[in-house]
Amino acid sequence: MLGFEVTGPYAGAMMMSLAALFLFIWGVLSGALSGTDKAANDFFEREMENERSAEQRSGEPEAPGTGCASKLAP
Repeated sequence: MLGFEVTGPYAGAMMMSLAALFLFIWGVLSGALSGTDKAANDFFEREMENERSAEQRSGEPEAPGTGCASKLAP
């Protein structure tokens, strides 16, 4: 039974990995991942519209990466 203490965690990790792989394959084959490009593009377009409207309201461009108008930047 000493061998199980060494190989047991590896066997458990392998079984969890296979379960994740089978869930991914099931999701792909069932169509759960269809339309993800459209959803990503819609999200991107909404974020760009929000950024443009924030720039128009404040009158100055947002600092890159902050998500808000920077009053401290020169």
